[in-house]
Amino acid sequence: MKEAEYVERWSPLDRLTHLLILLGVVIGVVSGIPQLQLEILGYNLGDSFRWITDVIGGEVIRRLLHRYVVTVLIGVAIVVHTLSFGLRSKKSNILFTYKDLKDLVSYYKFRFLKAPEPELGFHMPGEKLLYWIAAISLPILGLTGIMMWTNYLPIEYEVLRLLHRAFFILLTVFVVIHFILNLVLRDQWPALKSMFLTGKVLSEWLRKHHPKTFEEEKVVWIGRRRAIKTLLTVIPAVALGYVLNELLKPPMYIIRNIYVEPSKVKSGDPFTVYAEIANIGYREGTFNVQLFIDGSLVDEKSIALLDGETKLLSFQAKLKEIGTHVITVDSVSTSVEVTEAPPPIAPELAERFKKLLPEAYDFVPIIKEGKIAYYEIYNAMGNLIAYGFYTRAYAPTDRLQIIGIVGLDYKIKSIDIDRIEPGTKLHNEMIIEPKFEERFIGLTVDEVGLSPEGKVDAISGATISSTAVVDAIKNALSSMLR
Repeated sequence: MKEAEYVERWSPLDRLTHLLILLGVVIGVVSGIPQLQLEILGYNLGDSFRWITDVIGGEVIRRLLHRYVVTVLIGVAIVVHTLSFGLRSKKSNILFTYKDLKDLVSYYKFRFLKAPEPELGFHMPGEKLLYWIAAISLPILGLTGIMMWTNYLPIEYEVLRLLHRAFFILLTVFVVIHFILNLVLRDQWPALKSMFLTGKVLSEWLRKHHPKTFEEEKVVWIGRRRAIKTLLTVIPAVALGYVLNELLKPPMYIIRNIYVEPSKVKSGDPFTVYAEIANIGYREGTFNVQLFIDGSLVDEKSIALLDGETKLLSFQAKLKEIGTHVITVDSVSTSVEVTEAPPPIAPELAERFKKLLPEAYDFVPIIKEGKIAYYEIYNAMGNLIAYGFYTRAYAPTDRLQIIGIVGLDYKIKSIDIDRIEPGTKLHNEMIIEPKFEERFIGLTVDEVGLSPEGKVDAISGATISSTAVVDAIKNALSSMLR
């Protein structure tokens, strides 16, 4: 076959554009579909194609392909296409018109319903439709993708995600349909070959399938107009260069927030510093994070973050010096207040509390006016379950000690009344018997009192001692509520 029988249909720049777009779209679809959370009749596409992530080398490789590789391929394709558009010597006739819509319907009627064949120009109507779908979809996919990637969110994240997903599906469906139709229709194979490889088709084929190509007007551009059109290439080239410059910066992190739990601790007690750390770079990185207390380095940890990922990093620390201390993680600061540690609970008292409340595990003294007012009682899981108090009652004839358990509803759960010194003779032994102790169970501070004003009946013959006990218990309950 002689060379003269061939006609150039696509220039080298056009073919390069087609190859870059094809690669970019295919890689974008393959690396994007595992993340596509779309259910069709109960069938989740993303979950069904999750295996692709493992096949291509894992999540890091998938992100690299979907973000860097696709961005570069599509970006370069747009630059090359703009340059080719400026240098072409014919009108593109790429606008999709109403006539193209009619030609599209007529063409597939001809192919599948044996209707008359329409006369087509340089472009197939389906090519024009796909061109404009890609011209609209690719910039939207790029912009929404980069916004989500870089956490630049001028609108709601879910709106960006919805747009990205919708145009991903739109472009994928049209590319797949267009490609399948060109494979099924064998007489379009020369067009596919020329589009990606040779750039040329037989003159006879062109006259048969695209007869109006030869009628399309040649463009003879005057120098200034053609130069302006060619210089349009600078716009996408500069934009792509800026995007790549940003994306290739080293990974960086910021401390979004730090806080201390608890913010107020006793001297020598441990506390935890939490730091919310975000990778604001555009690829995975490992960062060293330092904890300073009052300007001194006390701890350092490393943390690995994917691009855009935020994690919580924790540090454990203790301080003995009483006062307010400055806690700094890198350049973000907060404070912790260290107070004087209360005296530990006496082992004998702890055992007596446990006898009244077997699930008691830990006891925290609550200091008021310089002395222990009561105890917070915790179980083994660290949950506050009750309050406990220890007090004394003095009467002319009796010296008594009282241990009580109070529920979280501030009602008395159990009481133990006993002589302070073992073996001491009491005026009336009934004051320390369970029958009298039970009279306090379930009472609140307002109900603790001798009848008739209160709900406690005094011990007959021991009214003074009964009054002393009631007053001591009432004062202990009142201190919890102050």
